[in-house]
Amino acid sequence: MLDYHKKTNEMERKIGMHNETLFKYLFKNSFKKLLSYSFIAITALGLSCLHISPCGAVTSTLAASGQNISEKEADIIDISVYKDSASTHSNITADMTDASYDSTADIASGEQLIIESDEAIYGLYIIWSSEVSGYTISYNDKDNNKTSIQCGSYGYLHDYIPFNTAATSITIETSADMSISDIYAYSEGRLPETVQIWQPPCNDDTDILVFSTHADDEILFLGGVLTNYGGEQGLNVQVAYMCDFFLTEPVRQHEELDGLWECGIKNYPVKGDFMDLYSLDLGTAMTQYNYDDIVSYATACVRRFKPLVCVSQDFNGEYGHGGHCIYAKAVSEAVNSSAEASFNPDSASEYGIWDTPKTYYHLYNENTITLDVDTPLSRFNQRTSVDILKTAFTKHVSQISYSFNVMDNGYAKTYWGNFDSRAFGLYRTTVGYDTGNDMMEHVTALHTEREAKKEAARLQAAKEKEDALDNTGSDNSNNEANDTSSNEAHSSPDIKQTAITLIAILIIGVVICSQAYRTRYLYKKKYEENKIGKYASAGEDKLWLQKSHSHDVDFWSAFYSGHRCVIC
Repeated sequence: MLDYHKKTNEMERKIGMHNETLFKYLFKNSFKKLLSYSFIAITALGLSCLHISPCGAVTSTLAASGQNISEKEADIIDISVYKDSASTHSNITADMTDASYDSTADIASGEQLIIESDEAIYGLYIIWSSEVSGYTISYNDKDNNKTSIQCGSYGYLHDYIPFNTAATSITIETSADMSISDIYAYSEGRLPETVQIWQPPCNDDTDILVFSTHADDEILFLGGVLTNYGGEQGLNVQVAYMCDFFLTEPVRQHEELDGLWECGIKNYPVKGDFMDLYSLDLGTAMTQYNYDDIVSYATACVRRFKPLVCVSQDFNGEYGHGGHCIYAKAVSEAVNSSAEASFNPDSASEYGIWDTPKTYYHLYNENTITLDVDTPLSRFNQRTSVDILKTAFTKHVSQISYSFNVMDNGYAKTYWGNFDSRAFGLYRTTVGYDTGNDMMEHVTALHTEREAKKEAARLQAAKEKEDALDNTGSDNSNNEANDTSSNEAHSSPDIKQTAITLIAILIIGVVICSQAYRTRYLYKKKYEENKIGKYASAGEDKLWLQKSHSHDVDFWSAFYSGHRCVIC
């Protein structure tokens, strides 16, 4: 009996030591987590005090583009569309909602389009069918407060306009005679990817400037540049077309935008004022166009966009198209002379001079590179450039009947033969020749430097704006109260930032409480299991408890161990 009590006391001592060690471990682990969560809370509080939103950059970008960041995808809402003038009131809903570029409605200056719906509208996607000048959108919110938005400053043919509040009746008025093809109204939520939310042209921060004669040449012959550098890498890729298809075949303006959007290009393209005139050699094209005007346009593009890399079509016009040839020739003269102020002085005066570091030509047979069009691209859900370009070219419906297409091997199919759209040569460089297969080689540092300057400028502008708001608030406070109350008003956080702080603290509090409860549960569980081990022995499917100590062991602990409980 003495030996039994001695062994029992020894066992109790070991169990006590085990429980103490376990408690120290759990306490230490919980304390570490408490510190980490506290750090998060303090960080959130600090950001709030500094008026900085952790996701502010993303939110501001989406807000600027009109993209709603809600998880739920927005729906297309049924609408009725009426055209109002002094003498008529006509229902044009059928033409405005048929998703066809062929049916249009003309709006004369002084006329109005009225859009009505039984559902709340949070944005309009307008497909214009003419050159776009200024127009005004007006709507009333639920409290009947009128809001007017001035639109059309960038001339977007496909234009999405977000609303700050829900609307059920909307009016569109134009400053000049214009024409609309389609109108889509969207509910609140995340817009479908098919809605084109264009950004302004890149201007003086362009990474790659792509010169394309016609709408479809950029897909057939230069498409790998668009998908790899613009879509996948997110670089600033700007497209400059030579021809204006409003002068000849307006539907190709829509096809142009649809194709670029499919390739991941977000900056709105620019175009010259030249007609699409067909020829099959440079000599004929030189008689059809004013060559100096094309050189002047190309030079203005180089100086305006200040690209790190220029990309042009083939000097021989791929299959010999005279328009391709004359544009390629003009681009050559532009990149070689745009750094001289005396060359085309008008654009030099407007934009300054620029010496492009690198210029590539399609099918140029010196210093060659071959673009990769077969690697799956992460931003395109693992589709390859070939897959994307094949889909993008289907947007050019008017050209498919001419036997043009993108082939599986990365070649462009034409009536006159097939041309390798992967093949380019370095025509001109100020930064050295390529050692790899990357158009951005030797200029990535310049790109990084530009991006750093842009970010610094953005931060400086934000700071100046905040300082101006602070100064305005301080001045108003001084006019209304003494210096003390002014300082208090100036230092008090706004409602939004306070809400962010309170929510962050609430979340952290819930997490800490949950962790404390879990720690208590784990400690109690281990403690009970140790008591079971002290006073019990296990059989195959039973747990034998000493009768004199059965009251020390909770029955839930015994059953939790997976055995039936027997007291003996």
